[in-house]
Amino acid sequence: MLEFSSKRLIYRILSVDDVTQCYVDWLNDPEVNRYLEIRHYQQTKESCREYVADMISNPSENLFGIYIRKTRRHIGNIKLGFVNKHHQRAQIALFIGDKTFWGKGLSTEAIKAITLWGFNELKLGKIEAGCYDNNKGSIRAFLKVGYQVEGHLRKNILFKGSRIDSFWLGVLPHEVT
Repeated sequence: MLEFSSKRLIYRILSVDDVTQCYVDWLNDPEVNRYLEIRHYQQTKESCREYVADMISNPSENLFGIYIRKTRRHIGNIKLGFVNKHHQRAQIALFIGDKTFWGKGLSTEAIKAITLWGFNELKLGKIEAGCYDNNKGSIRAFLKVGYQVEGHLRKNILFKGSRIDSFWLGVLPHEVT
């Protein structure tokens, strides 16, 4: 099973067995899912297991669980997906589901780790990500790793009944900090 690590975290390809009730509860928690597109649908163990199985079977998707290195506690997921081998690019998506680990810089650490993995292991030439305008923590995390805002999309997202802006970010191998 594919696994790699950073200073405080371990990243391991997620398996269907990793879908616990705690995992499902994260995805149904309005605080955790407020910037995730899955927030529009009620999640079940079965729907989550189907999603993980689909990710495993799709060669252009790499869905990793994020685990605390010392305890192996699962705290969230990070995906390097929509891998386009021809254009050598992919997109990152992530969430920290365990709220006790929010605000500790773990998203930044995870973004950097998967970005380096994508460049080194998949030989990508560019990695991209999208962020809602009001998700300041995520935008900061990507910028700390060296991502640059490449697009500002005005009134692009319907969020809690209002239209908000979003950003498209990207990083090249030599830009990772």
